[in-house]
Amino acid sequence: MQTIRDASEMPVLETVDAVIEALGGRLKVADLTNRLPQQVTNWRAAGTFSPTTFLVMTTALAATGRRASPRLWRMDEPAIA
Repeated sequence: MQTIRDASEMPVLETVDAVIEALGGRLKVADLTNRLPQQVTNWRAAGTFSPTTFLVMTTALAATGRRASPRLWRMDEPAIA
């Protein structure tokens, strides 16, 4: 439970651009996700990431002390009770 509480205190990134910049830019994200840089450019244009990159990208964000909305990967966010 402590991990969830700590995660909730991390800043939430709300845009694809903010996530890409937080992870070091287009080339670093391409390398991290094993995609071509053009694909990262396409994600910027679309405003969403490929859902298959969710775990690798959110893990990398957590290492920087940040998190991002799952909406950016076209995923539903959990309801808060």
